[in-house]
Amino acid sequence: MVLQSLDRGMLALKLLAEKGALSVTELAKEMGVDKSTVSRVLETLRKHDMVQLEKNSRKYHLGFRLMYLGERMASSIEIIDIARPVLMEVSRYLGQSVHLCAYNKASVYVIDQIVSSLPYTMSARIGMIEPLHSSSVGKCILAYRTEQRREEILEDYEMTPYTERTITDKDALREELERIRQRGYSLDDEEMFLNVRCIAVPIFDYHGSVRYSIGISGPLGLMSGENLELYKKQLIQAAKKIGAKLK
Repeated sequence: MVLQSLDRGMLALKLLAEKGALSVTELAKEMGVDKSTVSRVLETLRKHDMVQLEKNSRKYHLGFRLMYLGERMASSIEIIDIARPVLMEVSRYLGQSVHLCAYNKASVYVIDQIVSSLPYTMSARIGMIEPLHSSSVGKCILAYRTEQRREEILEDYEMTPYTERTITDKDALREELERIRQRGYSLDDEEMFLNVRCIAVPIFDYHGSVRYSIGISGPLGLMSGENLELYKKQLIQAAKKIGAKLK
């Protein structure tokens, strides 16, 4: 059973995270409810510092309390403590940003990242959701769900075309997932952004299950040939080190 008021509060936070500052009127339109309902939701969230009101524009944005909660959550996730030293080692060796992703309820989230100091490095945002059909980290995790679970996920899954190279056919995606299982790594070959390639590998735990993946993104010219082989090798080694410590 879903508590409607709490559900609306969560939706309001999600919309503010995705769209930035919004007025009561704008939020009411996005949520499909009346302004008085949105006002009550926002005042409750504001009481707990989850949102803040800009006095001049009369628009709401995310509150500082969420930063605290996010930090507390990160500090309580065991995989981050296990993976971070390994990711730092890989990032220093390759000079690239490396991100860690986790699977939860048919979604893949970026939960940690080591950012390179190089000017051309490409990074993700912690907390962002990576598409299952087009991101390397998403496809990597989807590939290692059971066949039954994959089909359940794909049944109502929207194959959003981010670029002309995005896989939008479910049969084609099934073939891609099979290739990923055979070769042991996943590529996003300009499927999210043109001229950007990403590579990711699964992290197997003690039971052989995959709940996490690690990946690197970069310009197409950099992410090819010998460089791509080196990145693949280093990520696979890193994934094995992390996996060996997972319960």
